[in-house]
Amino acid sequence: MISSKMGRRSPDWALSRPFVISLLLLLLTLYLGYGADRSDFIPLLTAWCAFFALYCLAVFRADSAASDWYLRLGVLLRAVLLCSIPNLSDDIYRFLWDGRLLAAGYHPFAHLPADFLQAGTFPEGLSPELYKRLNSPAYYTVYPPVAQAVFAVAGFLSPGSLLGGVFIIKLFLFACECGSIWLLRGQDRPARGPSPALLYALNPLAILEVCGNAHFEGAMIFFLLLGLSALARARPGQAALWWALAVASKLLPLLFLPLLWRKMGFRGGLRWMALFGLFTAALFLPLLQPEILWRLGASLHLYFRQFAFNASVYYALKALIIPWAPPAADVGRALGPVLGLLTALIVMGLALFRKGLPADPGRFRQALTLAATVYLLNATTVHPWYVLTPFALSLGLGWRYPLVWTGAVFLSYSHYAAGGFRENYLLIALEYLLLLLAVVGDWRRQ
Repeated sequence: MISSKMGRRSPDWALSRPFVISLLLLLLTLYLGYGADRSDFIPLLTAWCAFFALYCLAVFRADSAASDWYLRLGVLLRAVLLCSIPNLSDDIYRFLWDGRLLAAGYHPFAHLPADFLQAGTFPEGLSPELYKRLNSPAYYTVYPPVAQAVFAVAGFLSPGSLLGGVFIIKLFLFACECGSIWLLRGQDRPARGPSPALLYALNPLAILEVCGNAHFEGAMIFFLLLGLSALARARPGQAALWWALAVASKLLPLLFLPLLWRKMGFRGGLRWMALFGLFTAALFLPLLQPEILWRLGASLHLYFRQFAFNASVYYALKALIIPWAPPAADVGRALGPVLGLLTALIVMGLALFRKGLPADPGRFRQALTLAATVYLLNATTVHPWYVLTPFALSLGLGWRYPLVWTGAVFLSYSHYAAGGFRENYLLIALEYLLLLLAVVGDWRRQ
């Protein structure tokens, strides 16, 4: 009798499971996007683990009908966050500052926020209250032209409203995210596992860090996917334009240029580089002044040598070297450039010696994913949203480690626990241990 009742209920559960999971994901999105405080780490981590567990349950158990349902849910969850003020990152305030500076007729690369505070006068739209929320008021901005253009639109259309400016920036990123999901739907589904579009659409890191915290990895990933699509359709000119727009959103895609050159051969790569250079120069035209370029370079230099967050190789080497270094040596500042050079050499090695790059699109995407992974492992700063790049590039390859990293990287938010701004090295070690286990699992499977 009991078994027959259970038998009758199982089809009902199969039909209702997507609805129940969707309702729970919606509630968790509302909490993480609107109610969570990054200094209250235990509730934050608990909600995150629940979100990621439901995500895995949904994508790895979904049939074709449920997959379509969850794709629409991924778009809905992003739309739900359009009116939230980012609560896990304060970068948005620099976005608004730069945009309002542009709207007032000032070049954002020509003025430090601290200059206005010292002068005691603020352009229209800027205020001491907004200044207090900036996380780097003593540094020149580092955000490239596409991001600055979006900031400027927000500054022009909503010069006095915090929520209005945030909404405009997020609306652009929401459109990019929808475009990425649409492009991923056109990718071939791997022999085993969920579709690339579903993996990205419901991924909690993509939902919360792009449309929740307004990070421009969402725009960069969209343009990269457009570029890869153009290459797959043998349209290198379009690919050069999309790649330039990706670089003008975030500078990271410059890392992949050796791999692109190798893929297209020497002459084809040379022509492609020339076209890419023209598009990039046109986009960066407002910055092509010696003084502006110097300030941008100085800010990036300070960023890579002075800041450290959630690093792996950098922290490990620093811990090993400091006991043996002279007392006056600044090991941290020296390690950053050395690891940057190591990353460049490894990417060059991938470009020169990785087999199958010109002819095999899968091999090319593998090389891009590996390059992004090596960059992050050698980086001094690895914010959670940085991990979205190797994750998006890996979709369709059957690799699990980028997916695992999108879940484990949230442990780095322990940095803000109780407002202490201190690294929890045990949790960072756990994050990278989980990543290592996932890498070993991928290696054993393939």
